[in-house]
Amino acid sequence: MNGEGYKDPTADTAVHRASKMPKHIWRVYKMLNAAASVSGLEITGLRDKETGNEYKR
Repeated sequence: MNGEGYKDPTADTAVHRASKMPKHIWRVYKMLNAAASVSGLEITGLRDKETGNEYKR
């Protein structure tokens, strides 16, 4: 919603895309989570050391 309370589809799209993990990060996340689940663990997030971006699931 914008400041006046109306739907803002452009902002909704931008927020949705920003909250998703990029495909190359998602692949790594899936592999790490599969390996961790063997020991009863779960990976809850990743941080890119180069950019500092954090990806949480």
